[in-house]
Amino acid sequence: MNPLNNIKIRPLHIFWITASFLFCGSLYIILVIGTDWSRIGSFKFIWINILRFFPPNLSSILELGWSTLDTLIIAVFSTILVGIICFPIIWMSSTNITPHRLVFFLGRLIIVVSRSVHEIIWGLIFVIAVGLGPLPGILALSVRGIGFVAKVVSEEVEAIDLNPVEAIRATGANTLKVILIAIIPQILPVYIGTLIFQWDVNLRRAAIIGVVGGGGLGLSFHQAMIQYKWHDATAILLLLALFVSIGEVISRKIREKYI
Repeated sequence: MNPLNNIKIRPLHIFWITASFLFCGSLYIILVIGTDWSRIGSFKFIWINILRFFPPNLSSILELGWSTLDTLIIAVFSTILVGIICFPIIWMSSTNITPHRLVFFLGRLIIVVSRSVHEIIWGLIFVIAVGLGPLPGILALSVRGIGFVAKVVSEEVEAIDLNPVEAIRATGANTLKVILIAIIPQILPVYIGTLIFQWDVNLRRAAIIGVVGGGGLGLSFHQAMIQYKWHDATAILLLLALFVSIGEVISRKIREKYI
């Protein structure tokens, strides 16, 4: 009797074998085919380049007041825009309140497009459209954040208790009154909590969006890098880390108090 006949190949075995081949193949492509090791310097050379960024030029932080303010403005106003624009998209993309299936698919399409395109790409588009400065950064982060907030809140809308909705409809109330009286009170904590989280995320994204001309500390960091001001770049990174940390503490305190 052939002992191989007793071996049963299960779908889980096939999955792990396939995953292992894909992992090893990807690793080979990255390390052997896709990496030119001859262009990578020695450890000593890499260490010397890293030391160029130290010590940080802390005195340059005093010149970054407007850039810091721009970053805060971008994060705040983009979150406000997301909060306003999301309402109709949530209504469109929630299966239990959307007026028509085509409207539902349109709402979901907006969510997918928003979440699929990176904020850097949106930033490039709006920089070309409206020019440099905080405005393209605000628009880019707004469009980027719509997908996340609308998706989370619309899923919460689909899970609400329908008894208050049916009770309000039985009184002859129109759709707007049903949404205001029966739906919004149920989803308001999730909506506010998601917006606070989005603001926290936008603080980080606002620091990145400046690299493509969206203003703020990201633009200052990009300018320091292309001008080979390594010590200034490190100081900006420290300021960014401090700025984001403060924003995280503030967002946590707000959630604890109001959610």
